[in-house]
Amino acid sequence: MEKETLIRPSLLSADFTNLNKDLRTLIALKITHCHFDVMDGTFVDNISFGEPLFKSVNDRYGKKITFDVHLMTLSPLRQAKQFALLGAKEISFHYEAMHNHFNQVKRLKKQFPNVKFGLAVSPETDISFVLGLTNLFDYFLIMSVIPGKGGQSFIPGSELKVKRLAEVRKMNNLHFEIGVDGGLNDITGPLCYQNGADFLVMGSYFFKAPDRALALEKVHKNLALGR
Repeated sequence: MEKETLIRPSLLSADFTNLNKDLRTLIALKITHCHFDVMDGTFVDNISFGEPLFKSVNDRYGKKITFDVHLMTLSPLRQAKQFALLGAKEISFHYEAMHNHFNQVKRLKKQFPNVKFGLAVSPETDISFVLGLTNLFDYFLIMSVIPGKGGQSFIPGSELKVKRLAEVRKMNNLHFEIGVDGGLNDITGPLCYQNGADFLVMGSYFFKAPDRALALEKVHKNLALGR
């Protein structure tokens, strides 16, 4: 079995009473990345994971799975530093929470040169607002649902944001990655991939599937059909 580098299951949809079993399933399926949502109950309505749980799963599984931390919080730069100190290798925070304090990102990158930093973009934000920041971030995370809870439906047109970013990347010979998060399945996932996405965050589609290996297979099959 080849490594699964395209699909990143979102831990938010895992079985919290059997988290070790779910994480061992990811390893068995050779999944390389797992999405770790951090919600503060202020920037978004719900509250989710924090530093203690991240440290626990990263200490135990971090050599086999990269947990990419998605900060849906009002103080993302401070918390990005905290997660970087705990060993996070990929950390994204929201454009909408930055309040134009992007110069601080440069200091963060200098302090943690081995960490990839990403910018998440909520559905209400026009993609043109972030195009001037494409040389500052290692990846962009396009939100295709309203941030803050799992199980939502994909917002049509989100793939067009992906396409615009991919065009800018190609035009300027840049190397940032593009991810999509929210309402992705074996139809909407390939749609975003065909428009230029490099990775797909999947929560309910993956963790609630009766056969998770088959769920991954369906996505890849539809990718091949769309080429």
